[in-house]
Amino acid sequence: MMSGRYQRAFTVAVVFLVAGWHLAGAGGQLLRNREDYSSFAFQGAMWLVMALAITVGSILVLRGAPGWLPAWAVAGTALAASTAAAAASPAGQMLAVNWSWGSAGWTGVLVLLRRRFTELACFLAAEALATLGVQLSDGLHRADLAGYLAVLAWSTGAQVAVAVGVRALDVAAGQAATAVRSEHAARERAATAEIIRAARHTRWLALQESAVPLVAELAAGSADPGDARLRNSCAVQAARLRRLLAEGDEDVPLSLVHELYASADVAERRGVAVEIETAGLLPQLPGPARRVITDAAIAILTAARSHARITLVAMAAGIAVSFVADTGAAVRLPANGDGVAIEHQQDGGTLWAEARWNSQ
Repeated sequence: MMSGRYQRAFTVAVVFLVAGWHLAGAGGQLLRNREDYSSFAFQGAMWLVMALAITVGSILVLRGAPGWLPAWAVAGTALAASTAAAAASPAGQMLAVNWSWGSAGWTGVLVLLRRRFTELACFLAAEALATLGVQLSDGLHRADLAGYLAVLAWSTGAQVAVAVGVRALDVAAGQAATAVRSEHAARERAATAEIIRAARHTRWLALQESAVPLVAELAAGSADPGDARLRNSCAVQAARLRRLLAEGDEDVPLSLVHELYASADVAERRGVAVEIETAGLLPQLPGPARRVITDAAIAILTAARSHARITLVAMAAGIAVSFVADTGAAVRLPANGDGVAIEHQQDGGTLWAEARWNSQ
């Protein structure tokens, strides 16, 4: 946005420069030398044609960079009017009374400003050659040639300088915009990191509230390690702790797979054979969606008796995670949320479940 505003401001400045030159510079010279022209009406008509070309060119550039055909149509009109006005000037006085050379050059700068620089160079060269041709037809002397070169250097040099200056300012504006974007992205990353840190700290406190009482009861001897429900609670808390630690591995390309392996470790320690397979190029899931899926995995793996299979399949719009385990009894799975939909079916002692995450 900032770069676009700067570029538009530069464009408006060039529009005012070109219009001001044509009105004050060219118009003033036309009126001062009106007695010298063989046909002041013709010169005035060419001035109006040039004014129309500048108006059309200004509208085009203010709407955006014009295409090749509109830009060259305006530039060609200005060049034709300039050449005609120069050819109609009194013989031997063309450089002194010709008002059109500067206006045509500035019109070319206006419409070709943000096109390739070679196009502007070709236009200015064509205008210089056309004016030189008019002088040659009148008879070119050494003094005329010196005057022609002086006007060429002054007029074309100023036009090229403005075009180069605007392009340099465009580059500077683009660099400033890039710096602002980089700073904004750095602030966003810092804010996101703080949110993630706070969320993890909250989950850590919640885990402490559920895990610490179990550990305290075991340490005090008031809990029976042989109680199946206690062992199940301990397995769940251990899996959640491993998942929380796995979430801290920021450099892991497939965070969900990494967290599922961490969650499966507790089940494997109980002698449950856990297989985790992937198919396709898996997308990176947001943290909340991963937690819903790993909560389902923890619930299933904790209830599994001897074996469990987890299959991750990449889909066109997300990922599907399938679970098969011999849980025996029904398993309470987490509710749908954060873009994850969970379906499950109990077939005797086997549980089948699928969690789907859709990125759209």
